[in-house]
Amino acid sequence: MTNKLKLITYTAGGIEHCSNKEMKSWRDEVAERLASPELTIYDPVKMEAEKVGKPSGEQVEYIRGLKQSGNWKRFYEEMHKIWMSNIAPNSEMLEVFKRIRIDKYINGVYEEDLKKMGDYQAVLVSDFIVVYMPKDIKTIGTIFEIVIAFLFNIPIYLILPDSSKTDANSSLLYGVLLSKGETFYSINDCCKFIREKYMLAEMPKEEEKKKE
Repeated sequence: MTNKLKLITYTAGGIEHCSNKEMKSWRDEVAERLASPELTIYDPVKMEAEKVGKPSGEQVEYIRGLKQSGNWKRFYEEMHKIWMSNIAPNSEMLEVFKRIRIDKYINGVYEEDLKKMGDYQAVLVSDFIVVYMPKDIKTIGTIFEIVIAFLFNIPIYLILPDSSKTDANSSLLYGVLLSKGETFYSINDCCKFIREKYMLAEMPKEEEKKKE
């Protein structure tokens, strides 16, 4: 078995009502700026696609097609894979979520475990989440993830790329403060703060060369 993951983060932001570029580009930039052997980044665009067996980004059209065709049974099954993975339907969710969070601190999280998790589980085992919230992108899943984070004291690092804190939703800002998170206006500033706060090591030179 591989070593326990030291730090985990989740990149939360719009997917369903975004273009491929809108859902991927900011996550790719975060991954590049936070690249470190000490940090594992859970990208829901990639992971959700794997769960439903579609290329990255194409899961949105697939799920939309299930809705349009009225295939609600399959829709529910696929959405359950995305959000809950192997958690039994109709579970006492709060108790299950508490157990997942506690287990992170008792037994740790391994890479192979993270790959099997649904989005809720991935948020629960995160040490912090990065939230990208353009003002004109409609999103609901991101709100679910924010709620889970502040319920379990997981710091929320919110990026507002095109609005000020005074214009942002008050409940959203309250959730960030409650989680002991921070608000930023650029990906660069957010990532710089995270690198310094968590004292992230740089990627080894050989790993950088592999990416090139």
